[in-house]
Amino acid sequence: MVAAPLVKECAVNIECRVADTRMDGKYNMFILEAVKAWTDPKQAKAKMLHHQGYGAFVIDGETIRLKSEKP
Repeated sequence: MVAAPLVKECAVNIECRVADTRMDGKYNMFILEAVKAWTDPKQAKAKMLHHQGYGAFVIDGETIRLKSEKP
């Protein structure tokens, strides 16, 4: 919508708009709304990594745990 540049190394690029800033002052958090998405067909088998906090990550459904100072 704003012709943002795509990151060629990413399997997916998502353009978002800021939908809510009420938590910005207290938590430094913004709520975003996706308005457009692009996928790279050459990276169709790319795996996604999601951080769950405290040393826990999920890679396409498989959970891995790393040493963390938090429980």
